[in-house]
Amino acid sequence: MRLSASTVWSAALFSAAFLADGAARAQDAAEPAADSAAEAVAAMPTRAELESRGTTIRAITVIVDNVFDPSNPKENKRLYRWANKIHIPTHDNVVQNLLLFDVGDRFEGRLLDETARTLRERPYLSAAVVEPRNYDPLTNSVEIEVRVRDSWTFAPEIKFSRTGGANKWGVGFADNNVFGTGKDITVKYTHDIDRDETQLGYIDSNVMGSHVGLSAWHVNASDGYRHALGVGRPFYSLDTRWSSEGSIVDLEQVDSMYDRGEVVDEFQHDVRELHFGAGVSNGVVNRRTRRWLYGVTSIEDTFRPTFDHPQPTLLPENRKLVFPWIGVQWVEDDYREMSELNDMGRTEDISLGLNLSMSIGFAKKGFGSDRDATVFRADTALGWEPGGSGRLLMLTAGGATRDENDGLHNSTAYVGARYYRRNLEKHLFSVTLQGLAGSNLDAEKQVLLGGDNGLRGYPLRYQAGTGRASLSVEERFYTDWYPWRLFRVGWAAFFDTGRVWGTDPRAQPSLGTLNDLGIGLRLTSPRGAGRSVLHIDLAFPLNGDPTIDNVQLVVESKGSF
Repeated sequence: MRLSASTVWSAALFSAAFLADGAARAQDAAEPAADSAAEAVAAMPTRAELESRGTTIRAITVIVDNVFDPSNPKENKRLYRWANKIHIPTHDNVVQNLLLFDVGDRFEGRLLDETARTLRERPYLSAAVVEPRNYDPLTNSVEIEVRVRDSWTFAPEIKFSRTGGANKWGVGFADNNVFGTGKDITVKYTHDIDRDETQLGYIDSNVMGSHVGLSAWHVNASDGYRHALGVGRPFYSLDTRWSSEGSIVDLEQVDSMYDRGEVVDEFQHDVRELHFGAGVSNGVVNRRTRRWLYGVTSIEDTFRPTFDHPQPTLLPENRKLVFPWIGVQWVEDDYREMSELNDMGRTEDISLGLNLSMSIGFAKKGFGSDRDATVFRADTALGWEPGGSGRLLMLTAGGATRDENDGLHNSTAYVGARYYRRNLEKHLFSVTLQGLAGSNLDAEKQVLLGGDNGLRGYPLRYQAGTGRASLSVEERFYTDWYPWRLFRVGWAAFFDTGRVWGTDPRAQPSLGTLNDLGIGLRLTSPRGAGRSVLHIDLAFPLNGDPTIDNVQLVVESKGSF
């Protein structure tokens, strides 16, 4: 059968009209659907409403974003695409193993916040957001979206730092996320003021997807060695009901005693330590957790002269303490998400709640100790926001002592306070006060003050005594400069003051209160593993021994700004 041209055109026009009508109908149908979707998003209940309704978790979606974001034009470049391509992303199941909720559980907003904090604690993740999505009123259920961004974890390590006139350097490699599994391997060689070391370490925080952790270290050093093995199931969340862990340490090293930045005494120190601990808890009650702890610890310290110092000025006595112990820990669930505080370009989880831990142990000769003693330790931290947002005060305090037949030994007490206040738009004023007091200290213990712990303008381990106090005042400047989308840049101006008191029998008398001031550059990479900030400081001592340098160059990596 032959079709005329008019017939063909008629059929074509009919088909076009039919398709156009179908498209119009589809569009008409789609518009109400889109409106319904928008209404559904707009009608998403708050977390409090979800909890009050008894909403359950219908599904969990895990999204792992690569190191660089190709949807951002600034990162959609060849170098960043290449870096993403060779980077092995974190496996979804690694993230899932860290979640504190599961499908079918009742929705609790507190668990979403705690899960996000747990994820951000992992060095191989630079960001984490956990939010409810797509509430279904028919089933009273909700989906949970867990979105994380990977850090760049594998890299050769070539590190150099200089603090208080002493250099430290290292070479090797480390990977905090081997093949995307969350495992940590370190192989490196380091040189510092105390010793040279070759280190091999392995850490697995979730063995075979469980909450059991494993760590192992083998270190050969120029003055001995260090072997350590630890395994256990910690209190991995505030609501965890029990924990159990054990560790063994075998250590040989030379302990050096310092004064005015120089070694004035040394001796060989061998340590053999065995530790087992466990705990039970009723979980979270009114946003507070109380844990009862117990265990057994054995610590043996042996001292002897070294070849270079056959007659130490003060050789410590050998000790062996074997003691069962009990303790308690109190934790409040009160956190704030902040940024541009101690880091740049990352979310910081700041605990404002009371965190208190205490323990007491009873060493007896019948247990294998070389003396009877009661061992006590306490630590506490608390924070709040005086005057509202933009101001923060963090307090810490604690102490430890050993009560023997002839009195207290190796007693220490510490206090710390740090105040932050936003000023000059997005910049920060910071004041840090620290104090440490000791009494009847064991001979291998020193209370030191210098370039490594409070006075940046002075040599390392510059002053020695039985107590110290230091005050640091900083104005921190956070910039928007983000070179190569790799580094965040800031800088600071600072003033430090401090002094030691008491008599260390190996040290010269105190020089009194020492002061310094300086400026420094701060560099950190939100793309890199961990939370380290590179400090490059020029510090100028204002008094002290006239033989020290007039300016100290300090280059070191710290855990905060």
